[in-house]
Amino acid sequence: MKKVISLMLAATMALGICACGTTTTDPTTGTTGTTAGNNGTTTSATTVTTTVNSFLVPDTAGFDANNIVLQFGAVSDIHTPTNSKRVQNALEQLKEAALLYTDKGLDAIVVAGDLTDSYGSASATDEANLTTKKNEIISLKNVYETVFGSTPSVPMIYALGNHDHDFERAPGTPGNLQVFLETMGNQDVHMQYDVACSDSAHGSRHAVIGNYHFLFVEPITYSCTGADDTGAKYYAETKTWLDATLKEITESAPNQYVFVVTHPMIYGTVYGSDLLTSGIYWYTKDITPILEKYPQVVTFGGHLHFPLADERSIMQDAFTSLGCGSVQYMAIENGGYDNMATATTMKDKGQVSSGYLVQVDASGNVRFIRMDFQNKTTTKDPFVIEAPKADGSHLDKYTADRGSTANNKAPVLTDGAITIKDNAHTTDDTLSVEVNFTAGMDDDLIHHYVLTIKEDGAVVETHKILTDFYRHGQVADMATSYKVKLTYDYARGGKYQLSLVAYDSWDAASNEIVYTYEPVLDTSKVTLPDVYADIDFENGAAKDKNNKVTVDLVGATVASGEYKLAGTTKTLTGINMAGGTQYAKLTFDGVADMDSLLKKDFSIEIVYVNRSNTGKQNLFSAMGTVGMGLYEQDGVPAFKDYIVKDFKEVTAKAATSTEELVHVIATYAPSSALLAVYVNGKLAKTVASGYPKAQGNVYAIGANILADGTVEGCATDLSIVDIKIYNAKFSQAQAVVRYQNFLTENGIN
Repeated sequence: MKKVISLMLAATMALGICACGTTTTDPTTGTTGTTAGNNGTTTSATTVTTTVNSFLVPDTAGFDANNIVLQFGAVSDIHTPTNSKRVQNALEQLKEAALLYTDKGLDAIVVAGDLTDSYGSASATDEANLTTKKNEIISLKNVYETVFGSTPSVPMIYALGNHDHDFERAPGTPGNLQVFLETMGNQDVHMQYDVACSDSAHGSRHAVIGNYHFLFVEPITYSCTGADDTGAKYYAETKTWLDATLKEITESAPNQYVFVVTHPMIYGTVYGSDLLTSGIYWYTKDITPILEKYPQVVTFGGHLHFPLADERSIMQDAFTSLGCGSVQYMAIENGGYDNMATATTMKDKGQVSSGYLVQVDASGNVRFIRMDFQNKTTTKDPFVIEAPKADGSHLDKYTADRGSTANNKAPVLTDGAITIKDNAHTTDDTLSVEVNFTAGMDDDLIHHYVLTIKEDGAVVETHKILTDFYRHGQVADMATSYKVKLTYDYARGGKYQLSLVAYDSWDAASNEIVYTYEPVLDTSKVTLPDVYADIDFENGAAKDKNNKVTVDLVGATVASGEYKLAGTTKTLTGINMAGGTQYAKLTFDGVADMDSLLKKDFSIEIVYVNRSNTGKQNLFSAMGTVGMGLYEQDGVPAFKDYIVKDFKEVTAKAATSTEELVHVIATYAPSSALLAVYVNGKLAKTVASGYPKAQGNVYAIGANILADGTVEGCATDLSIVDIKIYNAKFSQAQAVVRYQNFLTENGIN
């Protein structure tokens, strides 16, 4: 009697039934309870709790679980001894799961490369490298024997990966297949199924387990780059051997699968098999022409660590391919997702460990149970392929056509899915914005979301959010909501359009959800800081009304003229600098060094028109190796300050008008580590750290003065109609009010 049936019968017989009452059973836990008896009294029953093993999967259509003739674990990327406990857990779970289905349990553990971790082998004569590699193999051997015993009955059979051996880098002994076979020991077990036609010199191996053939092939190199997109390449001898061996096997057993194991993915097959990063091809095209001739082939690949919860982990075309995931950690496509640790790994990559329990029934059908070693359970429904058919119909089930519009429904997002959490109601200098949205719905799973934020029709921020599908065995366990911390300089009183779209594994897009975000700007209780220095232009001279600063004109002239302000022409008096030689010198009286001012909060208000928007045009500056400056770069206002050991800079969002006056407030606040520029009341900001360091007490309007008094970078066509200096910071609300006040002061409502 099959072990599955025995376990189910034992669980059924263990349930107690008590007289004098009705016994109830919780269908989720199998726990029995009691109800009141016929006489109204409460009765008790013996409570028996049965636990359904998480490795048991329901009956699967097309597979006879009562007649399993072969079981093996198919894993990849063990990377011993990186985390040997993870390897041990995976092996223990495969062992336990297999024993649920047959009394014998596992027939073998099959590994698609990267059994060890140090990359390849440095050279054929490098004894230190060889010792390192042997020690890693011994570590793997110890873990394996911890699970299966010092004289294991279950062999480990494998192809080598790039972390095991690299023919191109080490054509000789270190790390090659023979070293692995010898160091693992127990060759009478691990090689009990090997046949004479193996070619270990080229990394090729042939084993027969329960009449099923396993072929293992190793590439020469993985470093194929540039115009040659073949990817990993194989020896001509390997390809000849593979083709001849497949031909012989399939001719003698045309209705039986042959398992081909190699470390790289076969290009254009399973999830991840088209990965290209930094000019490196992670796949192989080199043996595809051979494999395509044999519809009985089932390939197992590794190398890429892609998650098995994605249905693209199996693909059928001319043959069947599967990705094995990784026992050690997960990787993903170079998708530019949030929370990525590298171009192809997530920050939580270590929370994923996966592989397969592969079963073959007496009719030649194969079931692939996806194992979630991290959570000690299985992932979704098993894959099942029917025994090979002469007409090739066994290859019709898992084709890429599963993702077509006819066969795959796009995700659906619900209205109101987006909500915003911010601190706009506070007095915080920095506006912090968090987007929350509820998960959408899909006929399988949502792979990722794209959140796009626009201001005035222009994209200012984009987030790609990979869902947590890779960390859960079942779709129902995926997160039901997501949070995204926005990073753009959002301004109170602004208006932003957020759009959200969901994509499934086949890249089908959902409906678009749009949300308008208008952070509150409250100016009702704003008070403005006192002015430290207020420079007035009149009678051909420039003078500080508060007598804090002495202004000396160096070629610059003060005169009245017509200026456009908020679309209205006004007659105003200002200082004019032209030709790249004129400027005004500002001496802060009674201040030996600007540090004494800048260690407090400090702001500059300046109203100007810069008619030349090319290159650097200085507005208010004194910068050498240290210092502070407000200037325009190609028409865009920027504020730069030397803070601790480097310059920090904040730049406005767009160039200013070359015809109209622009109102700019630049502020540095050590109290809140804020460096900010407000242009006509609108904010551009960055967060700085530490405190500023300035030089001397002499600054320039329309130029840059160095510590030794040298003047450089004079403006070429600049007029300034107002300058005020504050020993206080400006919040956005204060900057808005000050801009509005300036307009009112000049007769513009």
